[in-house]
Amino acid sequence: MSTYSTYSSRLHRHSSNALHHTIHSDISFFGEDTGPISFIDWMWDTEKLVQPLFCKYSQSDILSHVISRFLGRACEWWHQRQFQVKKGRSSCINTFYELKACMWKHFVPFSYRITREQQSRLENFIDIGDAFIQNLKKFSRQERDCKDNLDLLLSKKREIEKQREIKKQRDHVQKEKKEKERRDREEEERI
Repeated sequence: MSTYSTYSSRLHRHSSNALHHTIHSDISFFGEDTGPISFIDWMWDTEKLVQPLFCKYSQSDILSHVISRFLGRACEWWHQRQFQVKKGRSSCINTFYELKACMWKHFVPFSYRITREQQSRLENFIDIGDAFIQNLKKFSRQERDCKDNLDLLLSKKREIEKQREIKKQRDHVQKEKKEKERRDREEEERI
């Protein structure tokens, strides 16, 4: 065995182990419920997890880790598919996207599939929904700013009222003091 192939083998093993620790526990199992909605949800979540890893890991590593999450019917389907590949009746799956396309054909009946026009309309609705959510976030920010400004104004108003109350008390104390002085003078004049 050459030095290069030994190094390459170690590098591949290291890469595979790192990938295993990175996403293996995050990818949920698939195969107990193989209905179209379950499959679509699982595939959506799985694709979101593996998408950022394509630049770091090989397609075969990602593919093997995704396949390792198959249970029950999905596992049976995969073994049957591999048997068909060995017999030459099906083509080999080498990438995650090939697996996705093959699984889509198997687990999602034609009646669940949508046309490009429907997909486009759905994406438009999603974009509209995203824009609406962004506007809500902007509105929430504006509402929060408005509330902060209102709180600031109310605190200033309270401070002004407090200052007025203090001035009023001082004035009252001074008035009483003057009144007392006036009474004291009047009493002195009487005496």
